[in-house]
Amino acid sequence: MRIALVQPDTIWHDKPANYANLRRLTTDVPAGSVIVMPEMCEVGFTMRKSVSTEGDSATFVRELAAERNCTVIAGVVADGRNQCVIANADGEIVRYAKRKPFVLVDEAKHYPAGTEAVVAEIDGVKFAPSICYDLRHPQVYREPALLGAQVLINVANWPATRVHHWLTLLTARAIENQAWVIGCNRCGKDPYVEYPGRSIIVNPLGEIVADAGADETVVLHDIDITEVDQARNDLPFLHP
Repeated sequence: MRIALVQPDTIWHDKPANYANLRRLTTDVPAGSVIVMPEMCEVGFTMRKSVSTEGDSATFVRELAAERNCTVIAGVVADGRNQCVIANADGEIVRYAKRKPFVLVDEAKHYPAGTEAVVAEIDGVKFAPSICYDLRHPQVYREPALLGAQVLINVANWPATRVHHWLTLLTARAIENQAWVIGCNRCGKDPYVEYPGRSIIVNPLGEIVADAGADETVVLHDIDITEVDQARNDLPFLHP
């Protein structure tokens, strides 16, 4: 399964510009890939709902999936919530709402928290989405792993000041759940925060096999889903 890890320099409060940039970045992604894009990739990590809720960002995700003949997993604001939307080329959509709003900006006052784990099947592989601050809460990942999730996704706006935490926690989630973990972050900066990029893919043994570095880019990497079964069979550590 081919993953296209999209790491943009998100443009603050400008949906049309971000839509155009994300279309540009994904122009050469091969059909059939799974495209992953960061949290609030269409507007930046903003608490200004008058900006983030304008228009229908989920429609953009659906349209991009159809245009690229791919599955797109993207962090956007939809239905008034900070969501990770999964859309396939046929227009089918699955939505996950961030379960752990970021406490340092009182995110829950602006975007209501989700309450449920989501496991979505893509080409026979079970994916579980999560968003940024969810990463600090291991139970958010254990639940879908026990439901059979083989790939755990985190789409984020994770700050440069805590990049070590980002890399460490993504690796820990892979090791403890014996799953592929894909962390998709943005780069650049907004009016408040600098972002390090460092979008990564971690295999079920906790080894980083792809790293996007610090700049705007797209990383293509093939993952072998049989490595999940092998890890869980060889080392039967995954249990309640």
